[in-house]
Amino acid sequence: MMTTHGKMLIITSDEDLIRQAFQKKNTNTQVIQLDNNKPITSINNNDNNYMNNIDFLKELSELNSKNDQIFKRALDSPHHNQSKQVKLSKKSLNLNCAICGDHAIGFNYDVLSCASCKAFFLRNANLNSRRLRCVTGEGKCSVTHEMQRKCPRCRLDRCLNVGMRKDYLLTEEEKQRRKKPIKDKRTISSTRSSTAEFINSASTQYLPVSEDVPQILNDTDRLLVDIDQVDKNMFDNRNFDLNQVKDVLLETLSVEDWISIENVRTAFLSVFENAHADCACNNISDRTNALISWSQFVSKISLNLIKYFRQIDEFENLHNDDRFLLIKYNLHSILPIFKCFIYKPNNDCCSFDNNAAADKQRRFFMLFGDSYGIRNGFINLVHSLVKLTGQDPTLLSLLMLIVLFTPGLSMNIEEPLLKDPLAVHRAQNNYTQLLWNYLISKQGESQACKHFIQLLSAMFQIRSVSKNSQEFIRYQMISSNVVDQIAPVMQSVLHIS
Repeated sequence: MMTTHGKMLIITSDEDLIRQAFQKKNTNTQVIQLDNNKPITSINNNDNNYMNNIDFLKELSELNSKNDQIFKRALDSPHHNQSKQVKLSKKSLNLNCAICGDHAIGFNYDVLSCASCKAFFLRNANLNSRRLRCVTGEGKCSVTHEMQRKCPRCRLDRCLNVGMRKDYLLTEEEKQRRKKPIKDKRTISSTRSSTAEFINSASTQYLPVSEDVPQILNDTDRLLVDIDQVDKNMFDNRNFDLNQVKDVLLETLSVEDWISIENVRTAFLSVFENAHADCACNNISDRTNALISWSQFVSKISLNLIKYFRQIDEFENLHNDDRFLLIKYNLHSILPIFKCFIYKPNNDCCSFDNNAAADKQRRFFMLFGDSYGIRNGFINLVHSLVKLTGQDPTLLSLLMLIVLFTPGLSMNIEEPLLKDPLAVHRAQNNYTQLLWNYLISKQGESQACKHFIQLLSAMFQIRSVSKNSQEFIRYQMISSNVVDQIAPVMQSVLHIS
């Protein structure tokens, strides 16, 4: 009679059952304490010596997969049981200014505020504190919008206390860069008006002119006409500058855009806020252990990335096959962006200096004869992204989504066609537009244009470096005979059938 072997997962808090399982377990049995995800090395009550093996449970039912089906079923599984991030909506927000309680026009300097408090913060945030004194001297004055003359010191303190950020203010140089295209536009508009006036004056004797023709306003004029939202106290200020009004109105990020961006940022940080930059190569005793160690580390990151993507409605609402294909062909290109987020300047595996983590990573690549400079290419890309993004979680989370919703990025001729390419295209356009609006709100149009082009260039670099590293690791996995020892998510990402 032939005996068959299968896998069984038993979860219990019965100490007697645990003791029996441990005493009779063979080499293929694992007993793990779920409180801290560590295997029990001894059943003695006083023995707390455990070895870390958090990946075991995740891979318990997934090893030895011959194709993508196990991972695909996991990705297609209902998401109702997973914790869903509570998302903001315009209706759910109390659109009142966080400083004075008046009607808010949007999120300005990272705080929901009215035009008046936004203009006040713009003028006074960088003033010397001695120039702003409390009216009563107690520092407890009311700054509600019903008061016509608010205490400036208490109002500024209130702005800072609710989270308005000075680093979002434009420098004088940035203001001049922003004013230049506006002046150029007004010059062009003035030239056109003069030309039109000359033509009209020359033709009045031949053509009747209607008095009911509405005046045509360009975008700048429309902004200047909507002056009633600007702080009334500005007009009492002798230093009032009309250009300040343009800056106030042009810097506002719409409520709808802010809500969308904030939902993406919150979803990203809910998964990765406490992520740390451990080296992927914990075991480099030989080629086999090094590859398995690398695959476990990257598998854990990949599962967390999928957890983040499944909080994004555009991804979650896609056809199941399209979700799987986007993950399979684009996730490897997202890994350098994630590494940029967790990169730290000291003792990081992607540093150029000779710290312990970097030395361990060098030895990992030396095991496989990295003659193509795969490591240096990846490190140069990470440093470039760190400099380009400033490790801003909002920018990086949006960039990840743009890469995710870019079919064909992998340059793999075997990548199948999507079931609903239009839905993917719309999602990509949506997050590209949000990234553009976010950059404009922080930098102005001129600087945002330069930054945006640099990010597009970085995407091409990401594509090239990711393709090279993916092919390198894939070849090492196959040639070292460790394919059956890595999880299906890594088999799919590395395109190993």
